[in-house]
Amino acid sequence: MNPVFVFLVLVGAVVLWFLLSALFYPFGRFLHRIWKDAADEINREDQNKEKKD
Repeated sequence: MNPVFVFLVLVGAVVLWFLLSALFYPFGRFLHRIWKDAADEINREDQNKEKKD
């Protein structure tokens, strides 16, 4: 294989990696917030049940 082609493919992969990480970072932060809110709500319901008993 042509070494220049291999180099260009590697550079393209690195650029794509950074572009996708910039795209998915806010998406991951959003999903983490939703997950945390759901877990907090579940724990709050469990604490309310224990207080009633």
